[in-house]
Amino acid sequence: MLPLLAGIAVGAGAVVAVNNNKKLKEKISSGAKTVAQKAKDTKEAVSKKVDCLTSKEEKNDK
Repeated sequence: MLPLLAGIAVGAGAVVAVNNNKKLKEKISSGAKTVAQKAKDTKEAVSKKVDCLTSKEEKNDK
């Protein structure tokens, strides 16, 4: 009985995904852009922090 219910749930999920294909593509695309922007911002912040720490370390070495 459990495999039957699991099959029905998977089938229903597939039908919903097919019916909302355009909306899902838009949300995934939007999410991917958001993640890419956050990754870029994080990379820039880390680079600035590394540069700052490196410059402090160089000053302390002198």
